[in-house]
Amino acid sequence: MLRKEIRDALKRFVESLVALILIPFVYAWDKLITKAGLDYKSLLQTGFVVTLLIFSVYAGATLFQSERKDRAFEYLFSLPLSRTEIILAKVLPRLGFLILLAGAATLVVGRELLQEAGIIFLLLFFSSIFLSIGVFSVILNLFGVGLIYLIYFQGQLIVSSFLLKLGLSSHGLWVASVISAAVLLIPFGIAFWLTFMKIDVRPIKLQLRTYYAIVLPTLIILVSLIVAYSRTHPLGS
Repeated sequence: MLRKEIRDALKRFVESLVALILIPFVYAWDKLITKAGLDYKSLLQTGFVVTLLIFSVYAGATLFQSERKDRAFEYLFSLPLSRTEIILAKVLPRLGFLILLAGAATLVVGRELLQEAGIIFLLLFFSSIFLSIGVFSVILNLFGVGLIYLIYFQGQLIVSSFLLKLGLSSHGLWVASVISAAVLLIPFGIAFWLTFMKIDVRPIKLQLRTYYAIVLPTLIILVSLIVAYSRTHPLGS
């Protein structure tokens, strides 16, 4: 199974390289046609960031795509592996390629990439994985991840303001980022895990009660808290 998942992760990785592949063509087009004076290094840096964003979401959103497409959940659960081993075999190759890509991007863009955006890439990756079991469309998964990011961003600002009021400004933004990401990923991760541990060969759509019972209230509560806080404490004021 691990070999299959490595091949699948490699396929997603290659498919996500479109932004990097297009850079020489964009640069050549600018030199020959548009003559806007684009800088190749800046294009390359942007391409790596875009590729990281694409792969972070795409790799997670397609975690169960082959099983849904080929109706292979029965085969998946017939393997002599525990549920933990199955999910590790599916997630770790994708995470490995994400780390590899992030390392390459760091060499090109600089260490500040991981310092400033490392948590965001991990948030996008794991949130797309946690959504993949309950959201059957890659496009809908993308919208879901976008919503999660907006909640994360607003939560980060709120936590940062609290830390500032407490006089904990040193590394406050990083701490706020970790707290905001954890508040989102922990309940989504619990929903994902509880659902995956109980899932069987029946249609998945019939086995998502627990998942939605955790995910939907979490979203409603967090959005309500952000709206309520923003009305009483306008961010930036």
